[in-house]
Amino acid sequence: MESPQLPPPPPPEEPATGVPIVVPQETVYVPWEYQPHWDPVGQAERSRAARTAWVKRISKRFGALSSLSLFVYLAIAVVVLLLMGPEILRHLYGTYDYLFVITPEIVPILRIDGAVLVGIFALEMVALTASFFYIFGRSVLPTVREMITGAPGKHSAMLTIGGLFFLSYLVIFVSYLLVELGGITPNTPDFGSEPIWAQMYSSAEATVWEELIARVLLIGVPLLWIDLLFRRKALLPPRKYLLGGADRFGKVEVGLVIFSAAMFATGHIWNWDVFKVIPTVVGGLCFGYLFVKIGLHASIVFHVCFNFLSFPTMFASASQTFAVDLMMMFVWLPAGVVFLVYYFLRAVKFLRGASKKKLDAEPQAAG
Repeated sequence: MESPQLPPPPPPEEPATGVPIVVPQETVYVPWEYQPHWDPVGQAERSRAARTAWVKRISKRFGALSSLSLFVYLAIAVVVLLLMGPEILRHLYGTYDYLFVITPEIVPILRIDGAVLVGIFALEMVALTASFFYIFGRSVLPTVREMITGAPGKHSAMLTIGGLFFLSYLVIFVSYLLVELGGITPNTPDFGSEPIWAQMYSSAEATVWEELIARVLLIGVPLLWIDLLFRRKALLPPRKYLLGGADRFGKVEVGLVIFSAAMFATGHIWNWDVFKVIPTVVGGLCFGYLFVKIGLHASIVFHVCFNFLSFPTMFASASQTFAVDLMMMFVWLPAGVVFLVYYFLRAVKFLRGASKKKLDAEPQAAG
């Protein structure tokens, strides 16, 4: 007969002196196979991921800072144009111009003058100004947050437009540099011989009109007909074709963007030179990408980035112009290198994804 088991004795009570009694705890031994082991491969991958994340944060902060500097500069340029608006309109009453299309040759289709010319230019001014300040107002705070935190995520419209401009600006700079080093004197329009009001009119008019004939006419309208005839399931509201912003990139969209860029570049040969083709093709791809991803207002603002760069310096002192040159050289060009790498990697990733599936099955949204 087994002896009954007695309950364990209670722990000793604390003495009256108030000194606690330490009860020894049993040591627990963990078998070797359950203990964490050294993983050099995993540690290297984690270190690489940490370095990559740090580079991305720094690059995004620098890109956001550069984009803010660009948009502040362009805001000054737009204000200068608005201040010159009455003088431009006054001169337009005594002159004429042509509306044109790209075939890819520049083909005039309608002569306009007098009140019609003034009215069309006034509408272009409204579209240009509204597009710029709409992008500026909606994007400035998100871009400031991107500059401060560098957090991963979708880029603001200001950062997207700024990044593509810096990339294109770098391509233009390198193209001009190679032409100069080759001892070639390129054929360029003599804008400097025109009065200031005429230079501003040409730049502002081209900013809006070229987006209508090169993006809406060559991307939006063909895409609408293709969807109506062959892709009814992918049909979007009409404004997504006329004003852009479909934010999807399948074979059809990519093909139309490339076609538009080629036509846009070819149209510039007649007034410029062959050296202008490569920078304009790159710019045309950026224009088309912004039209499809964000909308017509984004491609108009992207055009402002090129056509309005000289506006503030027309009335600036030599020291102020020198400061602008320094900003372009030491802020915008390095930012161009950063975004060239960024969009190259994105393009490679997109093409790899496109090779694994048919894009016509479902148009792929841009990242």
